[in-house]
Amino acid sequence: MKPFAKVFASMFDRQPHDENKAARRAFHREWDRQRAIALTPSHRAEIDAIFSRSH
Repeated sequence: MKPFAKVFASMFDRQPHDENKAARRAFHREWDRQRAIALTPSHRAEIDAIFSRSH
């Protein structure tokens, strides 16, 4: 249920646009997308390692 809530929160976000905040949200959105398509737990761990280093 939490991912569903995140989708609606991002769709109906009425806060002023902050470039830094928008970039951070896009980064986490891509991280979540990549984790969702991971095939194995080791693949997911590798994705987490890559994204956590660049964050």
